[in-house]
Amino acid sequence: MATTAKKTAAKKTSAKKSVVKKSAVKEEVAHQGVDWRSLYLYAVSLITLLVCLFTVISLINRGLDLIVPDAGYVDPYAAQNDPKIDPEVIKQANIDQNRRNAIRGITSSLVTLLVTVPVYLYHWKMVRKLAR
Repeated sequence: MATTAKKTAAKKTSAKKSVVKKSAVKEEVAHQGVDWRSLYLYAVSLITLLVCLFTVISLINRGLDLIVPDAGYVDPYAAQNDPKIDPEVIKQANIDQNRRNAIRGITSSLVTLLVTVPVYLYHWKMVRKLAR
């Protein structure tokens, strides 16, 4: 009878040890390695978000250049030496050039936003799906 009690106690002890070992193994497996997919999704989301932010800043700057163009610098002494050059014509040419550059910059910024916003939204949606 004492032998049976010892065997039963030994079985309970080994069962407890195996439960402890199994749970320890599960924890190690859960925390082992890097989840490369979520790391990729977070990295792409961060990069596209930063690109969008810098593009919006560029868009605002180019919009201001379009509204209030820089006249540029006209050397008054060079215009006085050559009577064929009118300083007002040079000034207007600089303003027109700055406006053209602003329009090209705005177009470039809008295209960048059109590309990066959907990429960001897709990857962020995937991150949210993984988090659930």
